[in-house]
Amino acid sequence: MLSELLDVCHDPDSSAADLATLISVDPALTIKLIMAMNSPAFDIDEPTQDMEQAVKLIGPDLVKNMVITSAIQQLFAGLINSQKEYVCNAWLDSLYCAVFARDVAIAIGYERPADAYLAGMLHDLGQIVFDAKYHDQYVKIINLDTESKTIAQEVSMFGESHTELGASIIEQWPSVSPAIADAVRFHHEEDEQLAGCDLLCQIVAEASLAARHWSHAGRADPDWRSALVTDKDLKNIYLHVQDKVMQTAVALGITLPRSSCLTQEHLSRDIEKETIKLARKIRDATLIKVINLEETHVPSVNSPRALIAKVAQEMQLFFSVADLVLLYHDPADSEHLALHEIGRTEPASKFRIEGNAGLATRCFVERQRIWLEPGESEAARTAVSDRQILRRLKHDIGLACPIAYEDDIIGVVVIGAHRTQKNTLDKLANIISSYLKNVADTWLRTRHSLDQQSLADSARKEYEQRDIDKLIHEISNPLSVIGNYIEIVRMNSETGSGDGPREIELLKEELQRIRNIVVEFKDAKASDPSAVFLNVELETSIPLYVKSFGEDKDVQVLWELDRDDAQIDITRDALRQIILNLVKNAVEAQTDDAAIMVSSHSFVNINGRTYAQFAVADRGRGVHRERREHLFSPLISVKEGPGRGLGLSVVADLLKRFDGQIKYMKNEAGGALFEVLIPLSVKP
Repeated sequence: MLSELLDVCHDPDSSAADLATLISVDPALTIKLIMAMNSPAFDIDEPTQDMEQAVKLIGPDLVKNMVITSAIQQLFAGLINSQKEYVCNAWLDSLYCAVFARDVAIAIGYERPADAYLAGMLHDLGQIVFDAKYHDQYVKIINLDTESKTIAQEVSMFGESHTELGASIIEQWPSVSPAIADAVRFHHEEDEQLAGCDLLCQIVAEASLAARHWSHAGRADPDWRSALVTDKDLKNIYLHVQDKVMQTAVALGITLPRSSCLTQEHLSRDIEKETIKLARKIRDATLIKVINLEETHVPSVNSPRALIAKVAQEMQLFFSVADLVLLYHDPADSEHLALHEIGRTEPASKFRIEGNAGLATRCFVERQRIWLEPGESEAARTAVSDRQILRRLKHDIGLACPIAYEDDIIGVVVIGAHRTQKNTLDKLANIISSYLKNVADTWLRTRHSLDQQSLADSARKEYEQRDIDKLIHEISNPLSVIGNYIEIVRMNSETGSGDGPREIELLKEELQRIRNIVVEFKDAKASDPSAVFLNVELETSIPLYVKSFGEDKDVQVLWELDRDDAQIDITRDALRQIILNLVKNAVEAQTDDAAIMVSSHSFVNINGRTYAQFAVADRGRGVHRERREHLFSPLISVKEGPGRGLGLSVVADLLKRFDGQIKYMKNEAGGALFEVLIPLSVKP
């Protein structure tokens, strides 16, 4: 039945009804589906016992996964022959009982024939549990002549009967009607005891008697009479039951007997054949599921470590392969194969491809699977590279499989094995090759995608660079004009001297600083630090900046500079940009009658390193506590408008480039105070 279910699962034309029909003839899958459907995980409004509705609500994909999981669990459960025989017998008996119970329920007008079918399917659930837990003891009990003897022995050995055990399990499932549990509990009671009880109990009791005879003999017991239906109705039920069970057998691929109905004896003849068929279908179904699975994780194209981790995990899950290595062909080193091991970050060895007599290398060149089998004689010994690989694997032999797709090859996987495992790996070899082909396809498609992305990025950067060059060219022209006019103003100044007023000289310096910033931006290269004097720069630039930013305010500059000037390691352009931003913030943070306090110290020692320090303070409102933590990040500011907050982040970035520091604190007037530290170029 599981074998046929796998076929339905992989048939694109199959329906929920097809799945439901097959599931409904197996007690274990019926229980699984009903329990899942009515569990809190699916949160349905009304409990349901309808198979087709359950399949539709849960979704065919989840149901198919459940089927494949159940098939794998059953196949690899390691059942001995006597257990396999019991499983077959229990299934056939349950199927007969379920069909009988439903037909009897319909014949007598019972309002819930689906409950009768489910109760019949689960009537011997307790026996299934006993056999699974205590097979060695239970196999002697189950083969006793009568049900009464079996029940007596169950109570003696386990403390309760299979009827009581099955019912107590069912009672723990809120989604299943208590009437079904009672029908399971009392299906071996005598007719006199059942008189007057719930009708479902009587239906299942009669169905279990009829089913037992049919599953053993393949026909009705001529001496048995039903207390619920007439002889005429019973004959019709017999015909329908026989037809239904035979249809089920055909649907499941079971070879029908030439005469009579399907029996336990007939079913048990082909146990091994069906197990082998199921094994093959599970193998293929699992592989199909893996190969068709959409990749949720794409390894880095430049990371063989990610590749071997992925392959090792999946080979372990799908093929129980535990030991393998990867011979990776790096496009940047086309002459070698690098040996990568699980868990190692770097390759353990490199093997030259050309002139290498190794079989693993031949696997790469010829793209064919090859066994690495060192011979015992000197003449039969394999190449050193192959022996190195096997020593890394700590195995006698190895199967080398190419990771290739069409004309492209990534490398070779070598699977370590003992000689006794060779036949097993040979049987899996084609499937493993198909799996590795899929890995190669995914890997190569990803590499191609990333290569295309890299080309697109390069093109985009080229276009951006052209735009930058164009912008810089356009900026340079007006800067040249401004520079020429400044020179004319200087020449025509009232003093007439060649040096001109100090303000004009400072304007020329600021103009040159703009040019330097533009050039640095174009070349993405910062200027080298040069020695400048701190106090000189403060006294030169701050008055000009205050005039520029405080035209509508009466701004005072209060000086408290160190008597000794300090020579610092920073470019003049960078220092002036720092000063400009701090002064601009200080001016804009204040109202009328503003004041800026500027101080400096020529020598500060912090953790053994010497700095010059200067501070710019204002009489504004300071910075709110919530904003202080991100004060030097872009877009964090107490001001509004475009570009807000960029000034302090620029200051912080510039200081970081020259190993300097900046710190915010409140001053005595309640405003902001920014303290700057810049490394000294010459120690005092």
